[in-house]
Amino acid sequence: MKDYLKTGSILMLYMIVAAFLVAVVYNFVNPFIQDAEFNAKLDAIKAVLVDAETDESYIQEIPQSSEELEQYIWEESEENVLMTNSENSKIMSPVYKFSSEDKEIYVLTIAGLGFGGDVTSVASFVKENGKVKLNKIEVINYSQETPGLGAKISEEDVQKRFYNIPQEGLKSEVQVNKDAGASTDPSLREKLKEEGTVQTSDVMTGATITPRGVANSLNMAVEFLSEKGVM
Repeated sequence: MKDYLKTGSILMLYMIVAAFLVAVVYNFVNPFIQDAEFNAKLDAIKAVLVDAETDESYIQEIPQSSEELEQYIWEESEENVLMTNSENSKIMSPVYKFSSEDKEIYVLTIAGLGFGGDVTSVASFVKENGKVKLNKIEVINYSQETPGLGAKISEEDVQKRFYNIPQEGLKSEVQVNKDAGASTDPSLREKLKEEGTVQTSDVMTGATITPRGVANSLNMAVEFLSEKGVM
């Protein structure tokens, strides 16, 4: 009996020490993880604040820190998610608003369900002369997507397919061409965007679920902006 108690006490002591060490390591490492995540998001925000057509920044002073970025918060929630739907698309908190001459630029962090989990992007929507267009997206999390297939969503050439979707296309609902049954003719690429159709099947062969998740998250963003009176 004494041996059992002794063994149990030793095991309990090991567990307490192990738990303590894990807590110490977590508390030490966590700030670095949070900094890395924030820096990745800040880099993405800087990227989508660049005009997809001219390659020039919409604003003169790009935020360089969390304190500077906080000045541009437009909508936020104590919870991490501002809006979600039945397809598990999400609008993450906060949403930022930037102004430049006669333009308003809304920057949202959005997530849509991919093959292995959430595909998270930062997207910029530009309002000018009463109309809103999707300017750019920057995918920041695709870690559970299949290498060589869905993970290709991280490539710039793929993400560019989602650039410059006009309001007509956004209102029609964004779809990838495989879901829309649309042509893959490169000469029709920009024309199809007016209908909300994005050609991805030629650059993401065999991967439909991941770009569909991005499209769904963009539709969630359009719904959010519409509810807020932006569109």
